[in-house]
Amino acid sequence: MEINNSHYGGFVISNNILEGQPIRYTFREKSSIDQLNGWNLYSIIDNDEFISNPNNFSIINAESIFNIAPIMLELFNAPYGTDLYWLYENDVHIGFYDLTTNSETSIENILKG
Repeated sequence: MEINNSHYGGFVISNNILEGQPIRYTFREKSSIDQLNGWNLYSIIDNDEFISNPNNFSIINAESIFNIAPIMLELFNAPYGTDLYWLYENDVHIGFYDLTTNSETSIENILKG
């Protein structure tokens, strides 16, 4: 799959994810920086101390996020305010829990906002 990185902008991602930890939490907020798309990804082991340090995060492009979590490109157009907890069963990602509605959800529902 060829990905045009300029169509997506940058994703802010925990360095723990880059080191192989599973994604636990993603949210999208309007960014004040044009080059960022508003998506933020935290790992399963990130705690308050970790996330309070900006040096623990990197900005990656769409091609890189596709290699880590291709489902993020399916979620890409979700509205600002999307707030998702990633569900796992036996270490396999099985879905999402929407923290704004307090319910399990599907990609279709996430994209509807």
